[in-house]
Amino acid sequence: MTGYNQAEIALRQNEAYLPPAIEHAPVAIAIFDLEMRYLAVSRRLLEEYNLSDRIIGCCYYEIFPDIPPERKQIHQRCLAGAIEQCDEAPYPQADGTVQWVRWSLRPWHTTRGEIGGIMMFSENITQHKQTEIALRHSEERYKSLISATSQVVWILPPNGLVSDDNPAWREFTGQTWEEFQGWGWLDAIHPDDRLFTSEAWEKAVKNSTLYQVQHRLRRCDGEYRYMLARGVPILETDGSVREWVGIHTDIHDQKQAEITLIERSTLLRSILESTPDFIFVKDLESRYVAVNSNLANFFGKPIDDIIGKDDSELFPPDIARGIIDKDRQILTTGTIETYEEDVSYGDTRSIFLSTKTPWLDAEGNTLGILGTTRNITERKQAELALQQSEEKFRSLIKAISQIIWTADSEGRVTNLTDWRAYTGQTDAEMSGFGWLYAIHPEDRQQTHQIWMQAIENKSVYETECRLRGADGSYQYFQTRGVPILNQDGMIQEWMGICINIHDRKQAEMALTQAKEAAEAASYAKSEFLANMSHELRTPLNGILGYAQILQRSKHLQEQERSRIDVIYQCGSHLLTLINDILDLSKIEAQKVELMPTDFHFPAFLQGVAEMCRIRAELKGIQFNYQLAAELPIGIRADEKRLRQVLINLLSNAIKFTDTGSVTFTISYALEGKIRFEIRDTGIGIVTEKQQVIFQPFEQAGDRRRQNEGTGLGLAISQKIVEFMGSTIQVQSEVDVGSIFWFDVNLPTANEWVKTSQADDYGQIIGIKDCRPKVLVVDDKWANRSVIANLLDPIGFEIAEAINGQEGWQKVCEFQPDLVITDLLMPKIDGFNLIKRIRESEAFKKIVIIVSSASVFETDQHRSLEVGGDEFLPKPIQATDLLQKLQKYLHLEWLYEEEKTVNQQQPEIADLVAPSIAEREILYELAMKGNFKGIIKQAALIAKVDKKYIPFAQQLHQLAQEFQDQEILTLLESYK
Repeated sequence: MTGYNQAEIALRQNEAYLPPAIEHAPVAIAIFDLEMRYLAVSRRLLEEYNLSDRIIGCCYYEIFPDIPPERKQIHQRCLAGAIEQCDEAPYPQADGTVQWVRWSLRPWHTTRGEIGGIMMFSENITQHKQTEIALRHSEERYKSLISATSQVVWILPPNGLVSDDNPAWREFTGQTWEEFQGWGWLDAIHPDDRLFTSEAWEKAVKNSTLYQVQHRLRRCDGEYRYMLARGVPILETDGSVREWVGIHTDIHDQKQAEITLIERSTLLRSILESTPDFIFVKDLESRYVAVNSNLANFFGKPIDDIIGKDDSELFPPDIARGIIDKDRQILTTGTIETYEEDVSYGDTRSIFLSTKTPWLDAEGNTLGILGTTRNITERKQAELALQQSEEKFRSLIKAISQIIWTADSEGRVTNLTDWRAYTGQTDAEMSGFGWLYAIHPEDRQQTHQIWMQAIENKSVYETECRLRGADGSYQYFQTRGVPILNQDGMIQEWMGICINIHDRKQAEMALTQAKEAAEAASYAKSEFLANMSHELRTPLNGILGYAQILQRSKHLQEQERSRIDVIYQCGSHLLTLINDILDLSKIEAQKVELMPTDFHFPAFLQGVAEMCRIRAELKGIQFNYQLAAELPIGIRADEKRLRQVLINLLSNAIKFTDTGSVTFTISYALEGKIRFEIRDTGIGIVTEKQQVIFQPFEQAGDRRRQNEGTGLGLAISQKIVEFMGSTIQVQSEVDVGSIFWFDVNLPTANEWVKTSQADDYGQIIGIKDCRPKVLVVDDKWANRSVIANLLDPIGFEIAEAINGQEGWQKVCEFQPDLVITDLLMPKIDGFNLIKRIRESEAFKKIVIIVSSASVFETDQHRSLEVGGDEFLPKPIQATDLLQKLQKYLHLEWLYEEEKTVNQQQPEIADLVAPSIAEREILYELAMKGNFKGIIKQAALIAKVDKKYIPFAQQLHQLAQEFQDQEILTLLESYK
């Protein structure tokens, strides 16, 4: 608040204090009446205008007669009620100077509210104005300086943020004012330099300290230039920062020179340190000035401990004396010397190759010696060893009984002394390439070709051939020749040897013949077994087929049905024996390949366990099934082979256990492997038999039990598990029991297919809403009859053909929905029939199931490659055939109980669910895939209350079908 404001306020507050307030006011004050006569003035006004207090009562215009008219107009406006003011007004003085005044005029009022006159307030601001003008001139000079300099000069406020335009920055960086204001200037700094630049600036601003940093700044042409940025805080008297003044200096060329110098120094140091040589510099007194680390390591001292010393302080006197004398010779003669030195240092004796040269300055003055020394001890030792080796070789050549030879660079033999003695050829006969005529005629061309190729490629010459002796007999020799190259890489000569390998070759030939004979016998055995299997499977197809047909009959007496069951069981046992023999044959021939697929692990294990549980219960022993928690739901493995191994091990355990139990356990082993363990309380196995049982046709136990199998099961299982990367282990004690186990890696699978088991819907008696047409093509009446008698009663329309040619005619006439064909038939076989159907535009979509007794996998693969949809081995199992028909023809069966596969399920809304606790138990069982536990829990729930029975029945059915996702969905619907 200015002085005249304070006076004005004081005047208005209390008229009683008005005269003293005016008199002592810090500004010039004058009060006038309506006639512009002075009523009161401040002492400041009298002093500034050089007036006396006698002006009271005088008219303003009398005191200042030269007042311009404009001023009078201002007075009149104020007397009329206006307020007039001016922040700065110049008043020229008589001495030529100018006084600057800030003034204000306003009316004052009487107690009746009428205008009584004017109050005038004024303040001389000349000094302030002069300071302002001087500051402006200073800023203009500074801006001119910034514009004129080639560097980037900047001024920033105390907070360090850019708030004013800087033309120099814009011109250098190409940034606009909008881009570099605030912290925007950082965008012109190199990305790698921004962080430390901003941190240094923030630290300087925070602590009001000097800012200095080097960074790269992007020039307007896009090139980054090294700059030295330096900023200084300008402080107020109280120590606070008034502003920052700084400059960016281009130091790019200097920085590049420094970088180049550093790079060269680094390169030189790298060369000095990477070379295996010793490098050193000595002065005129032979004192070390510089050494590399290799030389320091040789002395076993730090580099600093070597600098300044001469060789007398580092070597024994006799060695040091020789080194120093050589240094003086070089300094005297000014020549470059290269020589070998034999040096002993500590317990080590070494040979060095040294090169020393005078060290000169730019003017040619000698400053000392530059030297390099290479340790050639190993090379010298190698040369000595080579010399000794050559002497031994020469002695060996003289003593050896084999044929030694040499040849020139073009392959012409130059020394065949031993050759002459063995073959009986004369020098004339051997000359040039005449030696080739001692080679067996059948080997001659190949021997010559290999020899010429070795000469052309400068490579080792090596071959085996038959060489004729002087007695005319041929014997096998192994010939090897090595090219000796000169410094230019060209062949200088050949050195070689011929070694008699006749006895070894004869043994190899005998072994090869024996191997071929064994392979032929093995192939013949496999062919025999395959053909035998085919011949046995063909009648078995009729036996087992009709046994299954008769089992489905409703008119059999119980005794008759029992006899048919015996026929089927005996036929199935015979089929198992055939399959075991074939499996062993394939395994021995290494023709078994694992076929991994993704499948539902809990359902697979449940199926194996339930199958074996029935066998155990029929025998009257307890069967335990233990499943570890958190086993994977889906795995990837060969489902068929894994089931084969587990069923074999479990069947053996049941077979050799009369009382007690069999326990099937699945758990985790080491390294994330899954362990399958079968433990029984059976008769046990003596120690000496525990490894024999894994050999083909070997069994342990009493003769009665041995006769129940082929003795191949464990051998086959062991081989399969070995293919899986594991081994079946056994522990057993006689009359206590046995434990069989193996650990395998089973990768977790997400896209698994649930293992299906036939639901107990009863016997199939028909097909819902259709009568599919099936063509059976087979040259054996029994095979056609079995399929026809299986399918016709159910509701299929059947047609038959005795070969492929007739089969094609029936396809055209009968137009079946599905064809079941054999492979090996007269006229047109099954392969060509399938091919013809697939090439036909009208019938190419017909489903084709190949059914054959052939056990050759090539036949099976080929049948699918030419267009078959499925392969069913003979003998055909009725359940397998019906499953395939249902799958490919999308059939819905009618059962004896009039129950359909797609039976309408009750709505979830109609089911009353048990308590939350019961549902949580069910949910946990479903997450583990424990379908057996779900079935038991469902039975318990049904007993609690009748209203839960529909829910329990639905749960039971889903568990039997292994529908774990549907079970989870059902349980979650009640949350």
